[in-house]
Amino acid sequence: MKLTPKGMRDILPEDAMLREQVFDLVKLIYRKYGFVPIETPAMEYLDTLRAKAGAETDKQIFCLDDQELGLRFDLTVPLARVAANNAFAKPFKRYAIGSVWRKEEPQKGRYREFTQADVDIVGSKSMRAEAEILTIAREVATALGFEKPRILLNNRKILDALAAKLGIEDKKEAIFRLLDKMDKVGEEAVKKEMNEVIGSDKTKKLFEIFDTKGDNKKKITVAKSLTEEGASELEQIVAACDFPIEVDLALVRGLGYYTGPVFEIKASDEIGSIAGGGRYDNLLGIYGQTESAVGIALGIERIIILLKQKIANSKKTYTKVFVAAVKPDFFKYSLDIASKIREQAVPCEVDLNERNLRKQLDYVNALGIPYLIVVGEREMKEKKVTLRDMTSGKEEVVSLDKAIATIGKSNVGKGN
Repeated sequence: MKLTPKGMRDILPEDAMLREQVFDLVKLIYRKYGFVPIETPAMEYLDTLRAKAGAETDKQIFCLDDQELGLRFDLTVPLARVAANNAFAKPFKRYAIGSVWRKEEPQKGRYREFTQADVDIVGSKSMRAEAEILTIAREVATALGFEKPRILLNNRKILDALAAKLGIEDKKEAIFRLLDKMDKVGEEAVKKEMNEVIGSDKTKKLFEIFDTKGDNKKKITVAKSLTEEGASELEQIVAACDFPIEVDLALVRGLGYYTGPVFEIKASDEIGSIAGGGRYDNLLGIYGQTESAVGIALGIERIIILLKQKIANSKKTYTKVFVAAVKPDFFKYSLDIASKIREQAVPCEVDLNERNLRKQLDYVNALGIPYLIVVGEREMKEKKVTLRDMTSGKEEVVSLDKAIATIGKSNVGKGN
C-alpha cells in the first residue's frame, strides 16, 4: 500500500471544510479592498524560478524530469512574471490562493506542499501600500479569531546599512539566513553560528542593535543612525496604521528579493508566523518591466493548526437536514421533500443505502447533521413532516414550509 509522498498529505473532509471556510473569509476581505484574483500555472520554467530564487531557495525547487520546468515555490514570482508582461491599470491589486512546493525537511506545521493566500500591490512606491497590506492582514487575523496578532516590522535597507557599517557586506546573505532561523533554533544557536561567519566582535555589535530596548520611536532613532530612508519608511508605515505594530530590527524574512519594508504576523509564539511579506521593487524588472511591488502571504497550514486548537468540534458535513423514510414505500416522498428543501438552498441528504430508520439515524448522528425529517404514512396523508432538532431532541409534526423556515433560521452547522 503506497503512502502519500514525503511532506505531503491528504486533506480529509473535516479539514477540507475548515480550509474552505478560511478561503471564503480571506477572499471576502481581500475583495473589500478592491483586490482581484489571478491564477497561474503550478509549474514555471526553471529560468523564471531561478531568476530571483537565491541559492537557498534554489535547493528547494522541485525540478521536473525534463529539467526545464519546476513547481512554483511561492505565488510572488509568478505574479512578477504576469505583471511584467501585461498592461494593468496601476496600482494593480491582486490576490491568489493556491498550492506551492518546496523540497525541504517536513516538520510541525511545515509541509513540502502547502497553500498560500497572497495579496499584492503592483505599481505603488508609497508606504500607503504597506499600510493597506498590513491592515488587510490584521483584519483577516482578527476575523479568524486571533484577537491580538503581533505585527512585526523592519526594513531590509536598515539591515543592508548595518552590514555595510560593520564591513560584512560580502557575508550579508549568510547572516540574513541565520537571522531568519532565529525562531526555529533560538538566539544563542544563531549567535554561535554567526561567530563562525563574521567573528564574535561583529556578532556582538549586530545584536546590540537588534536588542535595542524601548518603543518604536527609540528603535527607529537607532535605525536613522544607519539609514534615514529606511527609518523614514518605517515611520510612515507606523503612522498610517491605527493599530499596534512592533519594530523588530532583527526581522529579515527569508527570500532574497525583498528591497524595503518586511513584516510578519504572529498569532502564537509556539508555531511561528502565520503571514509574512514585504516590498520587492526590483523583482518585476528581472522579468521585463521595472515596477514597484509589495505583498504578504498567509500561511494556510499554520492558520488551520491554530484554528483546530481553538475549535472544540469541527464540522463533518455541510448537510443541515437528513430526510429519512420510515419504509422503502415512502422513499419517493422523501425525495420530493428533499428536492423542495434544496430549492431553498438548504443542504439536504436522503438515504441511498436502503437502510432501516435506526441505521439512518446512526448516520445522522455520526456526521452531526443538526436536523432530521422523518416521513411515513401519516406525513404523506397530512402532507406534513416530522422535524427533529438533533441537538435538543425536540420533535414536532409541521408543514414543510415551517420546517424549512426553522432549519433556515438556525445557526447550527454554520461555521465553527
